[in-house]
Amino acid sequence: MQKNSEVTLIDILTKAMDKVSQTDSNQEINNIIEKLLIDFTDAEFATLLVFDKEKQVLYREDDSEVLILPINHPESLLNECFLTKKPAIYNHVTSEKYYNIDIDNPKRRVRLKSQIIIPILDNDNLVGIVRTSKSIRFPKNYNHNDLSKIKSINSFLIKMINILSGKKIKNKEIDKSRISKELNEIKAQKENNLNEISETMMFLSNTVHDIRTPANTLYGFLDLIEEQIEDKRLKEFISNAKDSAKFINKLTDSILEKVKKEHEVSSSESTVILSSKFFVDIANVFSANMFKKYINYIIYIDPLIPSEIKIEELKLKRVIINLIGNAYKFTPRDKHIEFKVMFNTLNQRLEISVADTGIGIEKSRQKAIFKAFEQAQADTSAHFGGTGLGLAISSKYVKDLGGNLKLDSAIDKGSKFYFDMPLTVVDNTPSYEKFEDIEKRVTILTDYIDSFDAKNIKKYILNLGMPSDRIIISSNIEYNTTHLFCFEHKITEDILDKFSNNNLNLVVIEEKLFSLSNDLRLSNFDIISTNTYYGDKIHHSLFSRNATKVLIADDNKINIMLLQSILEKEYCDISYVLDGQKALDKLKSSLIDNKPYDILFLDKHMPHVSGTDVLKEYKKLEQKSSKKRIFTISITGDPLIDEEEKNLYDLLISKPFNKSEIREAFAKGK
Repeated sequence: MQKNSEVTLIDILTKAMDKVSQTDSNQEINNIIEKLLIDFTDAEFATLLVFDKEKQVLYREDDSEVLILPINHPESLLNECFLTKKPAIYNHVTSEKYYNIDIDNPKRRVRLKSQIIIPILDNDNLVGIVRTSKSIRFPKNYNHNDLSKIKSINSFLIKMINILSGKKIKNKEIDKSRISKELNEIKAQKENNLNEISETMMFLSNTVHDIRTPANTLYGFLDLIEEQIEDKRLKEFISNAKDSAKFINKLTDSILEKVKKEHEVSSSESTVILSSKFFVDIANVFSANMFKKYINYIIYIDPLIPSEIKIEELKLKRVIINLIGNAYKFTPRDKHIEFKVMFNTLNQRLEISVADTGIGIEKSRQKAIFKAFEQAQADTSAHFGGTGLGLAISSKYVKDLGGNLKLDSAIDKGSKFYFDMPLTVVDNTPSYEKFEDIEKRVTILTDYIDSFDAKNIKKYILNLGMPSDRIIISSNIEYNTTHLFCFEHKITEDILDKFSNNNLNLVVIEEKLFSLSNDLRLSNFDIISTNTYYGDKIHHSLFSRNATKVLIADDNKINIMLLQSILEKEYCDISYVLDGQKALDKLKSSLIDNKPYDILFLDKHMPHVSGTDVLKEYKKLEQKSSKKRIFTISITGDPLIDEEEKNLYDLLISKPFNKSEIREAFAKGK
């Protein structure tokens, strides 16, 4: 397609709508829309698929025939889009893990190179899917500008789908002013992209720079695994992998040296995330390396932070990784690093800091280090590695996020990098519920009363609602203790016997990673490790209400991952199985162990035993038990399920999954 102006794009839409209004042929309407999509994205061919929720099929008009695609196929790019309701760009289609030639290229007319797949959503309900494709004859890849163009005509496509599916449209006019605004944004983005082309090398340098941290982390984890195994062949493989991780850093250094005079332009989109999980995943990346260097790594993530927030995820993640990575690099062994995330409820801002007791930064150099390729000392690179690029990237990104990266530092006393940023709250529910029963009494048992971890554990408990006078850090067990957090060096047989026999709550704090992994005496107790995030286990051990037990039975891993991600913010314990027999076995075992599941998400079509037979068999066993009846939810998506089968379930949910439907179902069943 030629580089059309904003007005021309609107004209194209208007003409397409006029053509649609002049025909009653669905096939012709389909062709008009697909031609429009081809022009919009410079595609070779395009497909518009309409979703029939009642029949649970996707279809398109093709030579007067309806082409039905099996949406329940376990592996295809189209099915992944259908289930996740998320757009995707693939520039190496045939190499993708879920690529299925029958579904993703059904006519096999060309060898595909690039593909865009976008769900068409009407108030979060899937009404159709758009797919545009290029073959290997097209040298240019798809980019986010192409994806944005299709997104900008979402309302137009909804109207077209309504016409194709036989729904009456009250107003066939296009909202030209709204589309004009959306296309204007695309135009501005395109102009920015022209500037980005001339600065590609700097963007590359930023990306390469951030490869260094996961490469170092990979090396750290491999080193720990190497210590845990005795098989000589495996040790040899791990040794080779460690060498590869080292080589990655050598390559990144050589690339960064080539681009010292370039500048960076990059962008990212705001996304909705589960706040606690986001920060936990970043923090724990460094745990293995901190253990290896004997650094005391303290992680505190405000348990009352809103559960869902909207942020520029990529930028914030890169900032935090850079800051913790720098602290690790410049902090000697036996010192400490603290990563803290707090939520200021008064001004709705996120407060993030990384503090260390490392080598510190001379006052005269503190402003300069925020410039690209500057470091605290001339010989810093020789002693510690790196290029001095990370803080320049971080400083720019923090400004993009609405804050300012600040520094407090002194030579030989350490450094603290910190900033705050505005936050868009999506769900103001705290990540962790406050304690309901505050009559518990907690002892944190350690010989090191002033240890960072002991104080950090106490801080979590206090902020979750436990009164200060019910928490004590001591080298002796208080007589009225109901919950004991016992450090590894204080574990004795007497303590284990006492808490086993009296059914009291014991959490063991492992002081070296994996040091207690083979201790059978501790198999019935929770274990948390220092140098990791442990706020979730603290909450779990003290919270009065039992976590809702959930079993997901489905042979499609994408379905399972989706359900897990939707339920992550709920207080529940999730298990899953991939076939019917394993589902039945787990359900039976839960009854025998007197710990039955509360909620069952069940697919009908599974290997070995069907979902229907699983449910029939389990209900027979359940009738003989006095336990609460399991709440059953069908996730089959099968439009042919009969009345008898429907009556087996408490609730039926169709695919693709709607987040609010799943959460409402969970609320009913817990």
